[in-house]
Amino acid sequence: IQVFHATARLFRRLRVPNHLKPAIGGLLTGILGFFLPHTLSFGYGYAQQAIHLEAGVIFLLSLALWKIFTTSFSIGSGGSGGLFGPSIVIGAALGGVVGQLFQQAFPGLLESPGAFVVVGMAGFFAAVSNTPISTIIFVSEMTNSHHLLLPSLLVCSIAYLATRRWSLFPSQVRRRIDSPAHAGEFFFDVLQRITVADLMERVRRVAMIPEEMRFVDFKRHFAQTEQHYFPVKDARGKLARIFSINDVRSVLFEPGIENLVVMRDIGTAEIIFTTPSEDLNSVLKKFTVKNIDSLPVVADEDHTELIGMLSRREVIAYYNERVQAMKATA
Repeated sequence: IQVFHATARLFRRLRVPNHLKPAIGGLLTGILGFFLPHTLSFGYGYAQQAIHLEAGVIFLLSLALWKIFTTSFSIGSGGSGGLFGPSIVIGAALGGVVGQLFQQAFPGLLESPGAFVVVGMAGFFAAVSNTPISTIIFVSEMTNSHHLLLPSLLVCSIAYLATRRWSLFPSQVRRRIDSPAHAGEFFFDVLQRITVADLMERVRRVAMIPEEMRFVDFKRHFAQTEQHYFPVKDARGKLARIFSINDVRSVLFEPGIENLVVMRDIGTAEIIFTTPSEDLNSVLKKFTVKNIDSLPVVADEDHTELIGMLSRREVIAYYNERVQAMKATA
């Protein structure tokens, strides 16, 4: 991984036209290939030889080492090509080396040193791609070696834990929650898991206005508050109506109506409210569909008993806090 990214950085800094950089990378690859022809081409045949113990330790070490450089020169310079094939071959070569060394050290212990080749394929690609689970399945299917699932799982897990800070693919996000393609899934899932009850400390307690309050008295009340939404209570002290400052803005300073209009005439009885048991996904829909910035929170068992007002800003702020907490623990 480090050799590949270092080579790519070197070619990016190289002060030559971009269309010449792949040619330089190809030249370096060709020079290596002239002296070490086994580092060119796909190399799958060498992986097959390693499985059948037809390739020696020195040859496999040379294949693994120099194929890293030929791949870095050819692709890191801007050339076209994939990284899966070379990674599989390098992993197979390293696995073959380990298998043969173990066989030489413990002659009667290993019945199938070639199995190390398959496990090496899976472990190496899991390390460079940070995809342990899919790599285990893919390599097992590709080589028809399902009996090696458990050792592959162990090796891939260790390889992933050792190299998870790096990846061959710079655009690869570290966690699913960071992926733009899955952002909507997490947004919907997080909102459905949070209820208004989780935000009760952010629900603002407000005083309700009596239905019989005259407009002139409301103007004095309005001058002393920062509220934008005003719940109206009936004679029993229950929530009966609600209005916003936008509903009275046009007549706020109109003379002649101050003693004629009462709050019952201004507030609407069609109240859009929420309850402590409602999830934030439903709450945000109410905010956006009706284009309102604050909702009255009422008791679950009595929708005329006002608890307080919940603002859209507080809902979004709480959601952002939850997402950041999830990212920190992911």
